[in-house]
Amino acid sequence: MRTALSVDGLANARDLGGLERHDGSLTPAGVFIRAEVLDLLNDSGWAALRDHGVRTVIDLRRPDEAAGASPDDMLLVRVDLDGDERDFWAPFEADGRWGTPLYYVAHLEELPHRLAHVLQAIASAPEGTVLFHCGAGWDRTGLVAAVLLKAVGVTEDAAVEDYLASFANADAMTALHGRSFDVDKRLGVLAAFGHTPDSAFRDMYRRLDVSEWLRHAGVDEDAARPILTWRGRVDAPLA
Repeated sequence: MRTALSVDGLANARDLGGLERHDGSLTPAGVFIRAEVLDLLNDSGWAALRDHGVRTVIDLRRPDEAAGASPDDMLLVRVDLDGDERDFWAPFEADGRWGTPLYYVAHLEELPHRLAHVLQAIASAPEGTVLFHCGAGWDRTGLVAAVLLKAVGVTEDAAVEDYLASFANADAMTALHGRSFDVDKRLGVLAAFGHTPDSAFRDMYRRLDVSEWLRHAGVDEDAARPILTWRGRVDAPLA
């Protein structure tokens, strides 16, 4: 069963445990949490994350977005997942695809070092739950989550369900953070490319071959194994 996560100061946070895998098992809870910006967390919110086992926070935002800090007993790692490669980003920003799964595959293929740095941070994190986040907890966080889910054989339907939760949480996010998360704009961009949120994510997820991408990105075995085993919580894939 999916693990509920209620934290003061967050409206788009969820444990990636409880998702169905192809072998019929469920992903273990307490390994990975995805979330939006943590700037509204108070002592109670941080305590809730601590009680959930969080010991490492990975901030995926660009340097000009990054703000705030984590408690002294949590490791904060900042990794710019987007990057500043303007030749890559210009067309995606021009037509709005940057806020949808329509950029994921190209990012993995053309900027593999960006995600590789994130996976290295996950692989080297100390014992405990790893929380990763961006601004909205939607697409940068969604890209990392997609790779982690595919790495351990989470079914397409379960992965889509996780992605769509951000749309379901959008009103609560707006109420909490006091700004729009552009649901209608996202839907319009996807429609212009012949997609819904469901179909866009499914198309990307089907095309995602984690083992091949790890080779493409040059991720070594020491860094790959914690991803493919969810930090030792699931069996390693057959060679």
